[in-house]
Amino acid sequence: MNNNMKKVSALMVLSLALSGGAAYAATLDTTQSGNQTSVTTDSSLSSAVKVSVNGTAIADGYWNKDGKEAMIALRDLTDALGIELKWNKENKSAELTKGNLWTLVTTDKDQYSVNKMLLTLGTAPQITDGKLFVPASFTEKVLHTQVNTTGNQVTITNEEDVKNVTERGVITGINPDTKYPSIHIGGTGTEGLVLNLGEDTVIKSADGKEIALADLTIGMTVEAVHAPIMTMSLPPQTPTYQVTVLDTVSADAEAQPKEVLGTAGTIENVKTTEDQVTQIEISGTRLTETAPDHVILNISEDTKLVNQNGKAIKAEELTKDAKVIGFYSPMLTRSLPPIGNAWKVVLETSDAEVVPFQ
Repeated sequence: MNNNMKKVSALMVLSLALSGGAAYAATLDTTQSGNQTSVTTDSSLSSAVKVSVNGTAIADGYWNKDGKEAMIALRDLTDALGIELKWNKENKSAELTKGNLWTLVTTDKDQYSVNKMLLTLGTAPQITDGKLFVPASFTEKVLHTQVNTTGNQVTITNEEDVKNVTERGVITGINPDTKYPSIHIGGTGTEGLVLNLGEDTVIKSADGKEIALADLTIGMTVEAVHAPIMTMSLPPQTPTYQVTVLDTVSADAEAQPKEVLGTAGTIENVKTTEDQVTQIEISGTRLTETAPDHVILNISEDTKLVNQNGKAIKAEELTKDAKVIGFYSPMLTRSLPPIGNAWKVVLETSDAEVVPFQ
């Protein structure tokens, strides 16, 4: 009798499991706010992700394979955020545009193109049930939204006014490439920040007149307005909307030279000549092809002394072993090392990293 009871119980459990599974499968094919819920029939209840944008529910998403990233339907997301989406069926990519925002999303590629930069988020876009899904981190890192995940609920809030970043720095490198132009500010090598310039980037002089990239030289102090996102490279890169040159041209002898040379390195010696002229001896790396890597620069009252953010410093801070960048004209003596007049000297201080200018 016990065996018969066990068989009946097993049949009842099996029946309930089958009927429960059918009921659950039926709940997957629902409509919310006019959007067809996109969850595969082999998904489990715990994998379904409820998504809302600015308080309105959109199509459900799901957790990726490792369960660490919520995947969200891209078309539903962009519609809710008012972002234009253009689909390219040939390479299965989506181009998104809204104001200054532009990005490219390609299926199965953890490589998100943002204003000529490539970002990786650790999760690639996927096509599921005929829809392209992106990770929740995409909405935060690329679309600049606020994302809050609680259990299986993802809440997305659009930042109406995207806060661009404004910061100052001294130009240490210029890449005039016609396709991907950029300027390097705030340091040399892996230090500082690379400002990627696009067709819509505005470059202005101190008096507000628009100028060309060709009018920029190393050594100029600029104020840049750029996107809040940056690549993880060294130095980081960021899309830039506006660059304003803060240096003004004057009639004095130490005004910005037409051609500027630069040497970055360490001050080996500081001395005062018989004519009471302060000289600093820099040994390091040339920033331009014709510049020496070892040079002595005369510091006058007209020489601009700043840190890498363009903030004024005192001449007393130019001490032996200090890291500096010297900018000067090609008018040098034939001595070894050559001697020239400094137009600007940048002191690389540890507490003057490229940070938002207040």
